[in-house]
Amino acid sequence: MQQGAPYAQQAPYQGGDQNQYYNQQQQPGGAPQQGYYQGGDDKMALKPDNYQGQRFEPSKPKFNDIPFAILFICVFGGFVAVSVISIYGFSNSSSNSVSTAGGISKTLNGQTAVILMFSSALALVLSVLYIFLVRTFPKIILEATLALSVLTTIAYCVYLWVKGQTAGAIIMTIFAVIGILAYWFMRKRIPLAKIILISVIRAADHYKSTYVMALSFLVVQTAFSVWATWTLVAVYQRFSPDGSAAGSGASSGAVTGLVVLVVFAYYWTSEVIKAVAYTSVAGIFGVWYYNQGPDPRHVALSSLRRCLTYSFGSLCFGSLILAILDIIRAIVYQVQQQEASQGDMVGFALSCVAGCIIGCIDWLITFFNRLAYTNIALYGNSFITASKETWQLVKQKGIDALINDSLINNVWVFGSYAIGLGCGIFAYAYLSISNPQYVQNDSSYFSVIIFFAIGLGLNIALSLGSGSIGTGCTTMFVCLAEDPAVIAQKDPELFEALRQAYPQVIHPIDH
Repeated sequence: MQQGAPYAQQAPYQGGDQNQYYNQQQQPGGAPQQGYYQGGDDKMALKPDNYQGQRFEPSKPKFNDIPFAILFICVFGGFVAVSVISIYGFSNSSSNSVSTAGGISKTLNGQTAVILMFSSALALVLSVLYIFLVRTFPKIILEATLALSVLTTIAYCVYLWVKGQTAGAIIMTIFAVIGILAYWFMRKRIPLAKIILISVIRAADHYKSTYVMALSFLVVQTAFSVWATWTLVAVYQRFSPDGSAAGSGASSGAVTGLVVLVVFAYYWTSEVIKAVAYTSVAGIFGVWYYNQGPDPRHVALSSLRRCLTYSFGSLCFGSLILAILDIIRAIVYQVQQQEASQGDMVGFALSCVAGCIIGCIDWLITFFNRLAYTNIALYGNSFITASKETWQLVKQKGIDALINDSLINNVWVFGSYAIGLGCGIFAYAYLSISNPQYVQNDSSYFSVIIFFAIGLGLNIALSLGSGSIGTGCTTMFVCLAEDPAVIAQKDPELFEALRQAYPQVIHPIDH
């Protein structure tokens, strides 16, 4: 593409004075030929060939936000101690061994394992096919999923009005109107999302470790959720005065305090796992964006190592904020259910409004944290520093980032629902044909297995889509906002396509 040639002819760029770069682009023929330029803001682009700049490999790496890392380790250590004591006492109780043996033998047999394994394999195959479809027909899928997001909101709004749930219907009507108005504005941003989406899929194909990393953390998150569930049950049975495995130290105060600890540790640890997963994958895409030489080795492991060492405290800091919001939202939900069961419509309506407000705040902070985690992956900043720089990005390009994130997330959300439904249909067909003994004895297990198959397919598809490609799209947007010159040198044709779809790309963030 001839128009992009001036960008390819200029001197190698290594970050730094963004305004100087922008001013150079306004000169005919691009920037004058000169030696390597190092800007004054100390933001250096990645140079894998034995160069250590501030991106990815700081010249003087340091551990950030250490107090939050220590606090998290203490909380997680307490969770482990409570879990070991509770599960050990619970497993040794005679009532537990009698009551669970029959249930486990009914469901956890070879046929169930085969169903779930085939469902997982089907989810992987369908996810790969869906990614291929997104790459082949990106504009059609982006427009279709955007329309579906508006239509589903309208449909749910109508459903609430029909069911007579006035409070929820009013709230969803507001969201439906906002969605309809936003639809026409968001459609104009589809060309940019299309280019970013295709570029990131190609990058993920080059660094397939992004998929491996996303799936690995899905396994870790699932295993921890199962562990936390058993721990919660065991704590109640071991420390409640009425528990089947009650022993020394059992009391109402003890069980309340330990349940609070377990729930808090669960939410915080879950958020930390998600943060480490996201930041690790973002680091891989950052390498793809900045690397202009031979591919560095062990990209995924290096990114994971940075997350679990220098940046771990920062990720714990950001995750703590989200964990507190998760707990508040769970409390509001419990109040909402209690008010509904008591028939207090005023209390129910107020709790619905409170839940909606908390949900919106949680969504906004989650979006902000994703950008901050990307900054941590690219710069190695502390959470406070990353938040300050992210705030500048949000002020200058926040609407663009929000629309781009929403458009691309729609692609994976609806695709994941379809893949999960496909896995559920497979499980239904398998159970109908094989008709295992435990289904004959209790038909309720039929729906349970189908539900698990749907959830399994949904989570695998989301991990491959949103967990890898979605993360890459957010990372690429942040990289473009911070250092557009890098892609101008690396791929002039891509940069020119981006400039035509998004002219503001040549305006980097002014920190």
